[in-house]
Amino acid sequence: MINVKNLLLGIGIVIVFGLVLWQGTEVFYPSPDYAKFCNYNYAKTVPVINPGTDVRCTFSLPLQEQQNQCYEKGGQPIFTYDTNGCALTVESCDMCQKELEKALDKHSWGVFIISIVVGIIALFVGFSILSIEPVGSALIGSGIWAIFWGSLINWRNFGTVWRFILLFIALVALIYITIRLNKAKHEKQDKPRISINFGLAKSKKKRK
Repeated sequence: MINVKNLLLGIGIVIVFGLVLWQGTEVFYPSPDYAKFCNYNYAKTVPVINPGTDVRCTFSLPLQEQQNQCYEKGGQPIFTYDTNGCALTVESCDMCQKELEKALDKHSWGVFIISIVVGIIALFVGFSILSIEPVGSALIGSGIWAIFWGSLINWRNFGTVWRFILLFIALVALIYITIRLNKAKHEKQDKPRISINFGLAKSKKKRK
């Protein structure tokens, strides 16, 4: 029969463990700040046009090519404008977004490594204190969640092959843990019981 109290406590441990892992990672290994990479104000380069002014801008072919070249590099074109607010040339190509993406990729790898280490530790600790319920099972669940969360954060950096390998390893690990847990449970149930009445029965025979 399921112990509802232990079930709720176990779920609570897994949830709080996940929150602690998330916030702890942000405290000691924070995510890249967008403002530190992309703080350019694009609006300030565009002149203010009086309302009701009929302005028709043309986008020349050289200007279009300059813009496309910047986009191909992963940047954001910064234009120079005339008094009517029409783009004249591409002044520069802001690469802040690309630099931010690189920083995010690096951070995702770091989070993945941290979560894998924490998850493996939680699995081993949970397995070693499995007799203390619901802490043991909850830590095993927390370890599985930590590995899943870290993999999800870094999922975009994995190729198709690495995704398959990672999922296959996780599946094998889960099957192995499940087999070990059930084997230990069956061995405990199948142990022969030693009668504590052996001494009493022997003393009764002597009295007769």
